[in-house]
Amino acid sequence: MPGGGILLMVVVVLETVTVMRQDGRQLEALVEFVERTLLPQGYGVKTNRRIYNDDGVQIAELDVEVRGKVGSTDFAWLIECRDRPSEGPAPGSWIEQLVGRRTRFLFNKVTAVSTTGFAPGAIEFARAQGIELREVKALAAEEFRDWLVMSYISQMDHGGTLRSAVIVLGENEGEERAQALRDSLPSLMATAFLKPSKGGVALTAPEAFSAAAHAAGTLYSDVVPNGPAKAIELRVRYGDENHFVVETGLGPVRVQSIIFRGELYIKETLLPLSATTEYRQIETGQPISQVAAFAPVELCGMRLSMELHRLAESGETHVTLRKLEDSDP
Repeated sequence: MPGGGILLMVVVVLETVTVMRQDGRQLEALVEFVERTLLPQGYGVKTNRRIYNDDGVQIAELDVEVRGKVGSTDFAWLIECRDRPSEGPAPGSWIEQLVGRRTRFLFNKVTAVSTTGFAPGAIEFARAQGIELREVKALAAEEFRDWLVMSYISQMDHGGTLRSAVIVLGENEGEERAQALRDSLPSLMATAFLKPSKGGVALTAPEAFSAAAHAAGTLYSDVVPNGPAKAIELRVRYGDENHFVVETGLGPVRVQSIIFRGELYIKETLLPLSATTEYRQIETGQPISQVAAFAPVELCGMRLSMELHRLAESGETHVTLRKLEDSDP
């Protein structure tokens, strides 16, 4: 072929590469994020600290702890969260438990946060005992209209399907080493057999195709989202400083270039608004933050939810990506 080199055909069977609990944990994550964001420098936040007695038996798990100094005095604040929709408003017995925790674990301040409000007796007892009450309550999206201007977000996944790849070896590899690679390829094709010369993670042929397509920069510019795939032939030449090698029975063989043939596509997914909630004080009704969450998305093998947190005190809006557990909604 022009420019010399030894050709090897690699056929890939239509493998597609895409670039790319409702137990109170979600409530605790919201509270932890807001307080960590609002706290001044020098304060720390811990979640889900387990406490054991002298016999190694767990006696408590503290949801959210805030610790720091006020002047020369150590300050400890406990925030306990309750998310039990089936049990109705939080009862006075829960407040009694929190009073006990304040005394036993020497907290200066204790706050109770509930997603179902509080029973009248719980409110009265909390007020008498100095336990602060807060709630997280679902609101209609219309109540966020002064700052939330979108009802969905668009996710664009740039992907590709590799049909075949031609591996070109350097002329100095010789026919014997080329044959050694031919003999090795059938057992290597399902593995990450392309090893970077500078070290790092080895790639499969489809992964190398994906990396090359993205490195080219403009190959996706004329691909219509959710439209027909774009057929391409892409030749990538690898330099002396950064190239692939393939292990064979005669040792590593250097890859001079690869000719990829396949298709590129863009998949657009609209992720709708899934929840709008407000974190606020019970006594005053004043909001602390408002949260808009969008439907989860699968990314790099993880389920993620994008959330917008608007802090009432500063008016700032923070964008976060939260990893969801398998049992999260």
